[in-house]
Amino acid sequence: MLPDHQGLPRAVVELAMPMGSPSSKQGAAGAMRGGATTIALSAIRSTHAADSQAWCAWITPEGTPMLYAPQVAQAGVDLDRLLVVRPDPASLARTVVKVAASGAFDLVVVDALAGLDGKLAGPTPHPFPRTKVKAPAPRRVDGSVVVRKLALASEEKGTGFLLLTNMYASRPVPWPVALRLEVERRPEAIAVRVTKDRSGRSHSTGASAHVVRLAS
Repeated sequence: MLPDHQGLPRAVVELAMPMGSPSSKQGAAGAMRGGATTIALSAIRSTHAADSQAWCAWITPEGTPMLYAPQVAQAGVDLDRLLVVRPDPASLARTVVKVAASGAFDLVVVDALAGLDGKLAGPTPHPFPRTKVKAPAPRRVDGSVVVRKLALASEEKGTGFLLLTNMYASRPVPWPVALRLEVERRPEAIAVRVTKDRSGRSHSTGASAHVVRLAS
């Protein structure tokens, strides 16, 4: 159902969920959140199955419920090759960028329901300056800057990123993701709508909406 008919691209992909809407029955907190989580776990399972050496990471801030290990294992994920990172919310953006820069993971899932705004370290001073240079203080950036860094890391290191977000969150600047899917869990199915692909095209609601049945 995706634009290139080849599955999720190894790039930055946004999985947006209807969190906090009056009609939503899903909680605003917690890592196990229906359709987007189902897709993310399936992507991790596929990554592990394709390469016996592949590692994946799931980054979710402190203060939200952790992944439920039995459910993750039931989804076919190799728990021995899944690193769960729990930064404090103020350090989420910096942690995500550091994990991306490591190049140690084939796939990184980021719980970004509260956004990715945060502080990032400034440029590293020259190691042998002629005069004493003070390290620049961390600067606050919006989520689009963080996503751009993830996109660069994806190109350089081949890491894929899945960002779990709130469909209704407002942003001053659109995020430069390669693919954006709006997903909603239904009984025995997931409704998926493609709203942006890597070409930058927008999709009409009817042409891009699909319902994926889940195996019982």
